[in-house]
Amino acid sequence: FIPFKESMINQFMPAQGEPPQTVSTMSASYQEWLPTLKAVGTVKAVQGVDVSAEVSGMVSAILFKHGDHVTANTALVQLNTSNDIARLKSLSAVAELARITYLRSEAQFNAKAISKQQLDSDKFNLESALANVAEQQALIDKKTIKAPFSGRLGVRLVEMGQYLDPGTAIATLQALDKVYVDFYLPQQSLAELKPGQHVTVSTDAYPKQTYTGTVSVINPKVDNAARNVLVSATLDNPGQKLLPGMYASVELILGAAQRYITLPRSAIAFTPYGATVYLTAPTPALHHP
Repeated sequence: FIPFKESMINQFMPAQGEPPQTVSTMSASYQEWLPTLKAVGTVKAVQGVDVSAEVSGMVSAILFKHGDHVTANTALVQLNTSNDIARLKSLSAVAELARITYLRSEAQFNAKAISKQQLDSDKFNLESALANVAEQQALIDKKTIKAPFSGRLGVRLVEMGQYLDPGTAIATLQALDKVYVDFYLPQQSLAELKPGQHVTVSTDAYPKQTYTGTVSVINPKVDNAARNVLVSATLDNPGQKLLPGMYASVELILGAAQRYITLPRSAIAFTPYGATVYLTAPTPALHHP
């Protein structure tokens, strides 16, 4: 019975033929493709510093608020200068006396009443006194801490009455109308890079907004460890939304758009022997005798 059953199955299966296959087709078409390189970069301000005290002193006035937009040379913090101003007045009086003495000696020298050596000595005393006045005035000026350039201030880091040592930061100042984006590319890309190429930048903080700019600098040195080259692009920053320290996705456009026939990935069969694409052809007409 078993051999008979196997015989019947063997006769039945070939008669069934190949089961029908369901397939879908699409028309291939040309699309434009931009040759690009992608990287992750870091946003940097075109100008950015931590504004700090150049000389020591006690804070007597704070002239800014958190997040203020300021112009260059705007006074931000005033240190106590009462003792310095008193010393300036004393030095100014000494300089005035030295000036009067020199003028008197000059008149006497012209009348041949004193020697040239005495005149030179009085001139030296006058110049030394004036230098002391200028030095003291410079010290007083440094106790008014000013913005070195126009930009936006950050969080205030000092309080009234606080004693500041030289180098103590009072706030960060960032110029944000334009920003840099620094990113690395492998050394194999060097032949394709040149200043002026266009870049498109996006960040997850503003996923629906993109920023455009151009490559401004290609570092003339390749990193020894990673064999990557540092590239810097300059971007306009409308609304000053891009902040220093943010990371961003960078797409560098290498050239003009090119036309290629494109297919969806699902239309390609990937095998160890290569990729395969099936083309459909019209069924030949049947001829009846």
